Amino acid sequence: MSVKRSLRSRVPLLLLGVLAVLTVVSLAGCGGKKEIDPYVYASLRAITRGDTLSKGFLFEIDAPQFEYVKGNTGIVRDGNLLEFVVGKDLEQNHRVYAGARLGVQKLFTPTSHLKLRRIKRGPEVSMLDSNFAYVVPRVITLSEDDARTPGAPLPELDWKKIEDAKNYMPKEEGDQPIRVQSVVERFVRVPRHDLTEAQKANPGPSDYAWYAVFPNAALEIVELSPGAEWMFELLRAQNKPMIGSFSLSEVVENYADRKTDHPIIGHVIGKMHVNWFKYANTAVKGVAD
Repeated sequence: MSVKRSLRSRVPLLLLGVLAVLTVVSLAGCGGKKEIDPYVYASLRAITRGDTLSKGFLFEIDAPQFEYVKGNTGIVRDGNLLEFVVGKDLEQNHRVYAGARLGVQKLFTPTSHLKLRRIKRGPEVSMLDSNFAYVVPRVITLSEDDARTPGAPLPELDWKKIEDAKNYMPKEEGDQPIRVQSVVERFVRVPRHDLTEAQKANPGPSDYAWYAVFPNAALEIVELSPGAEWMFELLRAQNKPMIGSFSLSEVVENYADRKTDHPIIGHVIGKMHVNWFKYANTAVKGVAD
């Protein structure tokens, strides 16, 4: 009888042990540890201002309304804040993102921007190709010296009065360029004015240049960064002038060369750099690094 009672007393303990093992196996089979989504949901404004933290700078945002998109780069405005968003084939695809949540990574070079990583609609998540080339304009903070740059009436330059243009050139070789603020109402990208006839007949991508076109003169814009060129396209699409700081780097001395009236751009009298220009409340660097 004592042996039977001993066996009966062990049975519940054995059952409890078996149930415990099954419970552990069941949890392990179901994953046990729930996978944590590394993308932190936040508003675009919070991400732009740096108010939200995320490991790896991974965030999820509601698909924004783009102010302008060209190529793989777009710009989004939230009040007075601007943010660049990049994604493969963004120009073709950005409209289909409406209503979805976008997984992005915040990057900081050359300027803060968001790179698309995934798109989520309800429970469905699709990873996006993140291996692509893109350009991002370089946003800068203007110094007090930049703000105090004197104004100059560059639109009044005249190909017949080259001395006026020379006033904006350094006096001695090696002197710092003279910086002036001005407004360029018309700027165009066309085949360079100094191409040979053969090159003009079939210009390649490197044969094009931007020109600031004034009523009686034109200046070739040189050493422009790809990001600044992207912003030029934005300004033209929105029919806005270019307001910023400029420096003449070369003047055409030969009267006969200045006299030539080129299609679209007219009389070219020299070259200039765009030091910076404004878009909304943002300053964008023009000259390539």
